[in-house]
Amino acid sequence: MAVGGIKTGYYMGETYQERLNKITDKNAANAFQTAYAKKMAGSTDAISSISRSYSAGKAGAANFADAFLMYDVVTHVGNADISSANWQRNDFPFWKYFEKGTGADALNDWTPSGPNPPQTRSDLQRNYGSIGPGRIAVLVPDSLQAKMDADPAYARQIMAKLQEWKEDYDRWDNTVAAGYGMNVAEHQASKSYVFDLDEEGNVRNCTVTSSGGISGPTEEERRQFEAEQEAKRKRRVKYIRILEESAERRKLQEKENMRRYIDTLYKKE
Repeated sequence: MAVGGIKTGYYMGETYQERLNKITDKNAANAFQTAYAKKMAGSTDAISSISRSYSAGKAGAANFADAFLMYDVVTHVGNADISSANWQRNDFPFWKYFEKGTGADALNDWTPSGPNPPQTRSDLQRNYGSIGPGRIAVLVPDSLQAKMDADPAYARQIMAKLQEWKEDYDRWDNTVAAGYGMNVAEHQASKSYVFDLDEEGNVRNCTVTSSGGISGPTEEERRQFEAEQEAKRKRRVKYIRILEESAERRKLQEKENMRRYIDTLYKKE
């Protein structure tokens, strides 16, 4: 089923199970399930409200700048041809798409060198940090732009589709951030995005930066979170044991009190 060109019951353009099957991190998977449930319930909790407000635009927006009023938007029309494998590398120079003089096809010939480097590499951190917060770059195929130019109603559908995709992503990403104890409002405000669209206006590739790095908790933050969770688990186990020991002591004391009471009755008799 579709409303205004947008499939209902989908999350980030896919069915619940399709998207969930792609998530390998347990914490991210749990956050996705929570975010999906919030969307289906029409939740107005703080995370959903923040995520929605940052994907709002002018009513009936027919261009990307009007669709995302909270952001500095640059659009590159042209035929980007980047493999998913290249796009997902930490050293893929997506930051160049924020430069107004860069064409959509400017990185088509980019080829990696060596294994995928860590996000923490100093030069990559500098490049991520050069983007800054509150920016969006959109790569639009020539054919899609032509269809939007010819049909404003179709253009509005494309804007609504990308707005929904981004809101879904943010709800999920912000739920992950909240799980790691991050300030969701600050995390959301620090993000910038590159959207690579296909000829139907679907998100083919996407990169999101936050606070100078690729969005999501760092390895150090994940380790800290896991350590905290393990400490909490140990405390719960210890607490349960204390309760069990206390209950056992109470049971023994009650037996002793009953024995004494019965002894007293026998003595009176």
